[in-house]
Amino acid sequence: MNQLVSDVENAIRSKFEGTSAPSSSCDFGKEAARHPQTRAERMAVLGQNVCYIVTAVVINEGRVLMMREAKRSCRGTWYLPAGRVEKNESLEEGVIREVLEETGLAFQPVSIICIDSQGTFWFRFTFVGCITGGKLKTLDEQDKESMEAGWFPAEEVFTSLPLRARDICPLIDLGLKWYETKQEQTICRLLPAKNSQGQVTVRLLAVKRVEKDDEKSFFCLVCHNSTGDGNHNCHPYFPSKSVGIDGSNITHVVDQLIKDFDSNLHYKKHGYVSVEHTGKPHGEADGVCLTVLVEVFPAVEEEGLKGKYQWFKVEEKSLTENIWKLIDVKGFVEFVES
Repeated sequence: MNQLVSDVENAIRSKFEGTSAPSSSCDFGKEAARHPQTRAERMAVLGQNVCYIVTAVVINEGRVLMMREAKRSCRGTWYLPAGRVEKNESLEEGVIREVLEETGLAFQPVSIICIDSQGTFWFRFTFVGCITGGKLKTLDEQDKESMEAGWFPAEEVFTSLPLRARDICPLIDLGLKWYETKQEQTICRLLPAKNSQGQVTVRLLAVKRVEKDDEKSFFCLVCHNSTGDGNHNCHPYFPSKSVGIDGSNITHVVDQLIKDFDSNLHYKKHGYVSVEHTGKPHGEADGVCLTVLVEVFPAVEEEGLKGKYQWFKVEEKSLTENIWKLIDVKGFVEFVES
């Protein structure tokens, strides 16, 4: 999915500049450059104002990999392998470490299937993937990370296994559906792009799908940074906003971005289609950029500028087909807020 988003960006840049530029990390816009103090206040610092949780849903022949808690507050209960991302650690490195520490097994992430968020300061990234080695932890090997690990039928997890919390049940259900219907579809896979981010940033891939005379086309919304004389011939980019680490949430940020273009617009928020994060060096790259796929209605053909915004028609047939497919098969990453 990251590559699909990158391909759309390159198609836009190629049209406006005549050359294909590599995808860049999220654009913070001119506002941050003019107000460096504001940017500093919005910097994400792991362990201070932002927290990332990683979780693994691993399923083999209908059985779910679970770990038994060793912590005093929930000792003896069962949960998915999960934990906090540490300083100078990427999301993938974090989930690999947690699975190894809590189950004894080597885990290879294949895709993120869900991103939960509380405000803009707490995020849980749920991965699916496969086991590539290791040995299942037994009671004789218990330590502070976990007592033991085991494989359980999904139905047993849902009905009779004593769980630390039931918030993992929807994640397991999503995992079962992903392994059953999406595992073989590469368009349904999303792993973090290794672009360093200093802040928590939300971008919109706002699209319109138009079908006319049996021909499919798609438009995406782009912004232009105007020069002093009002010239729009600068880099076009997806609408984006770096957010404060406060009480707002991702939906509120998406609403703000949409309303900045057209307050009367009807749209559907599908899910995440790109994640950018490295986690290193700590204090400078603890941010994350999340690109949200939004579909706008009514889907009518429309190009041209509206202020700093423009609907851009993507001419590449393969990109158009892939965007349609992504939406039709619901290949995007689930969007959950609490």
